[in-house]
Amino acid sequence: MCSAPGCWALYGSVLAWKDTLPGDDGTAAQRIVDTYAVQHPANPDRRNRQSVAGHLMSLCASIEHGVTGVRLRRMIGDWTHRDYPLLVPAPAAFPVTIRDVADAGQPSRPAIVEDWATSAWAAWAAHHDTVCAWLAASRNGRSMTRPPARPRLAAR
Repeated sequence: MCSAPGCWALYGSVLAWKDTLPGDDGTAAQRIVDTYAVQHPANPDRRNRQSVAGHLMSLCASIEHGVTGVRLRRMIGDWTHRDYPLLVPAPAAFPVTIRDVADAGQPSRPAIVEDWATSAWAAWAAHHDTVCAWLAASRNGRSMTRPPARPRLAAR
């Protein structure tokens, strides 16, 4: 991921407190990682396309389907080993950035992380149908809101 040194430093400062958000089930922490990644679609190489696609799918699953951060971390690994096309155009600007998150005081951090993630996802609106289709295909039609059912063992 390519970003300006100052931007990367702000991200590092936010990572230092991401796991301390009150009452978080891992969702806010995952949204921090996802949002920063989708705001830095640096180049067209395969790894960058995989990163952007995987983090957009994670934001979609989280924001639109309520999947928790704990589940997302398990799911993301399945998404990143595929080849994805370059999503063009990428958003030219984002209304909320890492600067806003880093500058937020302790009490407002959960709300600013939520605003940051939802505004970043909205900025990619031109590609929502594509990302949602990738997400649906990756789950083979299984529900996003609950884990797949475990097969029952035959009674003896």
